[in-house]
Amino acid sequence: MRTFLAVEIPGHIRKKITNFIEKEKNKGLPIKWVKFENLHITLKFLGEIDENKKQEIIPVINELCTKYVRFNMNLQELGCFPDSRNPRVLWIGVAQGNEILCDIARELEEKVSQFGFKKEKRFHAHLTIGRIKKFCKVDDILAKNLDTEPFSVDSIVLFESKLKPEGPIYQELEKFTFSCSATS
Repeated sequence: MRTFLAVEIPGHIRKKITNFIEKEKNKGLPIKWVKFENLHITLKFLGEIDENKKQEIIPVINELCTKYVRFNMNLQELGCFPDSRNPRVLWIGVAQGNEILCDIARELEEKVSQFGFKKEKRFHAHLTIGRIKKFCKVDDILAKNLDTEPFSVDSIVLFESKLKPEGPIYQELEKFTFSCSATS
């Protein structure tokens, strides 16, 4: 099964992002926009794993989550990878909560690498909203303001990604809830 670890985005925040996407869709640019139900923040792409590998990593992720408490996050400012001269991926950045999200991603990277998962060079907290299929200018999009109100993050989710011709379908396999009390 093809898997990744992510932070879910509340429905009302996804709705605001989807409203923005719908307005941009009307411009007819060669961008494959992310669907409402697929909006999330990937912490670690795991790739293909079997049931045994899944069972191996679950206790490690559970343990990691006991070190963290619920925190607030908001999304702010549009950007693209690799850059605006050659845009491939459009995203919204993480403002409040960025530091803790990066800490969690860094720890996940360390923990799962012991099971043979490839280490990523660098984590950049973002929510992908579109993938550019053919070169187009996105300066007008990047100049827009898309900020969300803060929302609470209290867990990490292990998702399975099923690739379909109409786009991926994500199914929750396991939810890992953060500890309720702060630890030092």
